[in-house]
Amino acid sequence: MIGEHNMAPIKKGDTYVVTYSFYEDECENTPLDVSTYSFKLMAKNSSGSTMFTWTNSDFTVIDNYTRKITLTPTTTAAYTAGEFVYELEVTISSNKYTWMQGYVEVQNQITS
Repeated sequence: MIGEHNMAPIKKGDTYVVTYSFYEDECENTPLDVSTYSFKLMAKNSSGSTMFTWTNSDFTVIDNYTRKITLTPTTTAAYTAGEFVYELEVTISSNKYTWMQGYVEVQNQITS
């Protein structure tokens, strides 16, 4: 079953940090070793156009169970404002799986 999770909004022009920890069980008692897995997160608008893609090299390895994305203010400023659907795809060996999906909103900056 694919997890439905809306991401925290991305504010254009701000630093954005999101951390993903992975577990083998729903109670989050047993960490899942993802050290050999490859990650890709893609967001699209309602017409199917890709708005942004985070590839495996964008995910920082925290430990064998945790990955983090850190976007600079320059990166987020270049994103188009709006609400988008996203999917997190994980590649294990040569098999691809969608582990998460949901919505992410990119919001305009008021203070800049």
